[in-house]
Amino acid sequence: MRSANEIGSDGLHNFQTAIRTAASDQAYGKGVLVVMNDEIHTARYVTKTHTTNVSTFRTPTFGPIGIVSKNNVTFFEELLNHRALPINHVIDHVYLLKSYAGMDAELLEFIASDASHANGLVIEALGAGNLPPRVLENLQKIIDKNIPVVLVSRCFNGVAEDVYDYEGGGVQLKKMGVTFCRGLNGQKARIKLLVGLSAGLSGQELAHFVDNAIS
Repeated sequence: MRSANEIGSDGLHNFQTAIRTAASDQAYGKGVLVVMNDEIHTARYVTKTHTTNVSTFRTPTFGPIGIVSKNNVTFFEELLNHRALPINHVIDHVYLLKSYAGMDAELLEFIASDASHANGLVIEALGAGNLPPRVLENLQKIIDKNIPVVLVSRCFNGVAEDVYDYEGGGVQLKKMGVTFCRGLNGQKARIKLLVGLSAGLSGQELAHFVDNAIS
């Protein structure tokens, strides 16, 4: 986060702790890890939280899975579910939208009207997973054209769930066929949807892969 020409540069130290972590027997089988500022995070959940601070990389909700000290690399958590899919290409036209107060349906209408060029959609929803009622009609059109729609929360912490039963609430969205992705932010849910689609998954198999459930 601080370059070599700045006081307090952290690059070399982060490089060293990353090598120590990778060389640790305990790191075997734990998937891709991110080691920054003496903390070990899973690549699945870690995200950048500050533009310049050396402690910018954090794991909202779940926290780091280990630490690096002067003499030891210590893990105290692990990623419970991990699935890798072999792909030899990455599809395009998977969109990411953020919901907001007063949101209209124009962008959803565009995706619905040009379904031949849309392969998937991830929406960062309000709160636990809710959308303004005025977007529902075009959202249903997208779902009816078999374009997978994945929902995450735009909140920094927490997971998206179908808990509110009102127009545009998560319960209705779930019934419409929206897939809730738990614990991932919008950009990571989009990558996961990209991988699933590129591997040829569809329907319930794709939904189960993307929902990020433990079981």
